[in-house]
This record gives sequence, structure tokens and C-alpha cells, in this order.
Amino acid sequence: MAMSKSTKAKFSPLTVTLFVLLTAYVLFMLVLFFWVILTASKAYYGDYIYHPTVGKNIVGWPLKFMLFENIKEINTGFADATLLSMAFNTILYSGGCSLFKVVVTCIVAYLCARYSNWFSRLVYTVVVVTMIIPIVGSQAAEIQMAKELLLYDQIWGMWLMRANFLGMYFLVFYSVFKSMPVGYYEAAKIDGANDWKIMCNIALPLVKYTFLSIFLIIFIEYWNDYLIPNLYLPHYKTLSLALYQQSRGQELKITRLQYVPYVMATVLLVTIPVIVLFCIFSERLMGNLSVGGLKG
Repeated sequence: MAMSKSTKAKFSPLTVTLFVLLTAYVLFMLVLFFWVILTASKAYYGDYIYHPTVGKNIVGWPLKFMLFENIKEINTGFADATLLSMAFNTILYSGGCSLFKVVVTCIVAYLCARYSNWFSRLVYTVVVVTMIIPIVGSQAAEIQMAKELLLYDQIWGMWLMRANFLGMYFLVFYSVFKSMPVGYYEAAKIDGANDWKIMCNIALPLVKYTFLSIFLIIFIEYWNDYLIPNLYLPHYKTLSLALYQQSRGQELKITRLQYVPYVMATVLLVTIPVIVLFCIFSERLMGNLSVGGLKG
């Protein structure tokens, strides 16, 4: 009887509906990704543009597997960068911005959670208010400020500009540190540890998995970002920015690279590293963010 109730609970109408919707979504994404691979493997002359000897083939299988040849053309098709330099810039931009962002957010959240005073409450209020009230119309002033401070068109300048604690992840770190047992800190103080050692040797190691999860999420966000590099890094082209410019026919030595097979090949170059990263760290990204308690 208990088994029957358990089975009935597992296969409720809501559960079945969610399962069907999730399955349909996954299948749609797989088919879409397969279409991207298929399209990126087609030739511009023959598959998409009529050729006297092979005709035209937009819908069917590639007449010849041309993915690597298309990537070779993309590598030399941009006016001011190669795929290797764009990948290097992307890693520097997304990795550095993510690291600075997470480190600053983590430390400020720890200080606000650990030390309860008027200033920490003010910082917490500022974070919440900036999340509720949108700040618009400041882009031009921010670009001018970056130029005045010599941060414009410098990757390290973007690292410093992203080193802030505003946003949802501050609240995540704050809640984790707030739920951390005070006994950890008291035991460390009894052993003679100062505030700096308590933070570095006690608090921060306990949130290393939270730190890694948030770092990966922000890294993927910056990896896919093309707007900020387009506005602030005109001489440091990233892969996402290259994809944006390619789809619009900008900054190209070979004009045909703006057409579908080449654009889809660049889409693969942008998305495959993110997919690999997600597969490697999927347990961390999908896991819960929790802190253990004291053991007697």
C-alpha cells in the first residue's frame, strides 16, 4: 500500500507534464544544435549558392564535409584578428572579469555578514536598492570615465571595472556566511587567530564550492558577452564580438563569411567551450549551496 502511494506521488499529472515539457525542450535543443553542426559543415558554393556542377543544397546533408575548411577561412577572414588571438582575448576578458567580480563580492559579503554595524547594513541596502531600481542612461558617462582613468581599451581595465559587489551573487554569499556557525570563529579566536586569519583560513575555505559555482556562472556570462567588448575594447576582439560583427558583415576581409555556413561555424567555436565547461563542472553548477554545521 505504501509502495502504491509512493508510486502515485511520483507520477502525478504535474510531474508527467513537467517531464514531457522538459523532454520536448531537450529534444528541441539537441535538434537545433545538430542543425548548427550540419549547416556549419556545408560549403558556401554548392550547398547555399548554386554551382554549375553540384547545384544547390540548403536543406539536405552536406555534399562535402567542409567544417574545418570553413573554420580555416574564418581564421584568416577578419581584418584585424585571428581565431587564436580572439580566443586568447576571450579567456583573458571572461576569466579576469569573473575572478575580480567573485573575489570582491565574496569578501564584501563576508565582511557585511560577519560584522553587524551601520556601515554593513548600508552596503546591504545599497545592493538591494540597485537590484530593484534600474540605473539607465549612464553608459556614455561610464565610457568617458574609463577613458579619463586610462581603463578604456585595456583588458585589465575591464577587470577593475568589474570588481564590484553589486548584484544577486552578493546575496548568495551573504546568506551562506550568515548561516555559518559562529562557533567556527570563536574557536579560531580562542586559538589565537586574528580577523585576517579567520577570514582566509576559516571562512573562505568553507565557501570554496559556492565560489567555484558562481565563478563558472559568471565566466559563461562574460564568455558570451559581446556588448562590453564592442564598446570598451575596440582593439581586443573576442569570439562573441567576432560572431556579432560577422553576422553583420563588419570587419571582414572575406565578405562571404557573413553568410550562414560560416556564421554557424563561428557559433560552434563560441558554444562548444561553454558546453565542455558545463559537462566538466555540471555537478558544481547544479548542486546546492550549503554549509555544514559543527560536530560535537
